[in-house]
Amino acid sequence: MEQKKTKGKNSAKSYAQVSSPANDILKLRDAFPALPNKKIIEIHNATLNVIQPKGKKKISITTKGPSRKQAIVPLLSQHVNSIMNNAGLYVNSINGLLKGIKSTLRTEFIRPATESIIIITNNVPAPSDLSVIERYIKSIEGIGLNEVAAP
Repeated sequence: MEQKKTKGKNSAKSYAQVSSPANDILKLRDAFPALPNKKIIEIHNATLNVIQPKGKKKISITTKGPSRKQAIVPLLSQHVNSIMNNAGLYVNSINGLLKGIKSTLRTEFIRPATESIIIITNNVPAPSDLSVIERYIKSIEGIGLNEVAAP
C-alpha cells in the first residue's frame, strides 16, 4: 500500500509554527471575542513581558560623590589659602612636571576645600601622576613634608 503525502490540515506542524505569536494572538481572539484588537495585543504583550517603547527615552546619568578626575591633597587649613593665592602658577608647574614624565594627564584648575585642595584633572590620575603632584605640593615653600594634614 502506498501512503499519500498530504499537505493540508492533516500535515504535522513544527513547535515553532504551533507556538508562533500569531497563533497565540488568534487563540486570545477566540477566547475573548468581545475585546477590541488593541486590547488583545496588550494582553498578548503582557504575557510575553514585552514592553513596547513609546519613543526614545533619554538616559539620565548622575553621579554622587567626588569625581575620579581629581586629586585631593589634604593640607593644614592655613596652607589652603596660600596655595589658592598662586593657584594659576601651581597649575602650570604641575602640568610642566606631568609633561616631563610624558603623562597625558593635565591639571585644569585647583579649588579649595575644608583642610585640603582639590586638583581637577582632564582624566583619572594614575598612581605615578599622583606621586608627582604630591611631591610638588610638598615642595612648595612654606609647606614642609611634616605640614601636610594626615588623610
